[in-house]
Amino acid sequence: MKIAIIGAGNVATHLARALSGFNEICQVASRSGVSASSLAAEVNRVCEERYGRPGECEAVADLGKLRGDMDMYLIAVNDDAVADVVSATGDYPGIWAHTSGSVGMQVFEGKKRNYGVFYPLQTFSKDVTADFSNVPMLIEGSSADVARELSQVAGEISSAVRMADSTTREAIHVAAVFACNFANLMWAEADRLLRPQGLDIRFMMPLLQATLDKLKVKAPFDAMTGPARRGDVAVIEKHIAALPDDLKPIYSLLTETILNHYRLLDAE
Repeated sequence: MKIAIIGAGNVATHLARALSGFNEICQVASRSGVSASSLAAEVNRVCEERYGRPGECEAVADLGKLRGDMDMYLIAVNDDAVADVVSATGDYPGIWAHTSGSVGMQVFEGKKRNYGVFYPLQTFSKDVTADFSNVPMLIEGSSADVARELSQVAGEISSAVRMADSTTREAIHVAAVFACNFANLMWAEADRLLRPQGLDIRFMMPLLQATLDKLKVKAPFDAMTGPARRGDVAVIEKHIAALPDDLKPIYSLLTETILNHYRLLDAE
């Protein structure tokens, strides 16, 4: 397929890398001409390495310069910018799809004929390699034909493609914030606590890996351990006393939540 990617951030970069192995990425559009040029150049390098011929991906900083003959227009921008991109672009006959977990498909209604959602459930950073082979790809289409086309493209890069309407996708996105973003915040705070001791979060990697491994055989509720799970008040109070002031309320809130989950507050 001939594809135009709108955006040049983390998601756009990784999708361009993955999709360029099976499709022709013809344009990268971004308000940041520098970012668009950098990603287009990378796509062209990949093309030359794989096929022995120079790539022809073009970088554009003006959405008005999008070509009208693309098979797919993939909008990979910040959630708040999706509607602006939809409004600022013509209704070309290709399939339009955004990559957001929290923006409904209805953002396209009345503005595009063929549209859908192409959402990879993964965290991305440009400088960290991503393996798409088992990344869940959540697909929604304005018609059965559009959904099938999007699913076929997703299936080229992932073995975990499934249909998910906007309501389901939003619930998954919220769950992902708890599982990934909030967990990452806890790792950042753990890292901060370790550094005065000459350590960092890498010291915790065996513990973190064991925690993830348990989820393969246990539900999170059954896998919980630690002082709050045991109702060990003496340890909890000692921890709170030793923490920096800004972490005391966080520790207390999470501890109380665990105690409530396991009904340990009522048992005291």
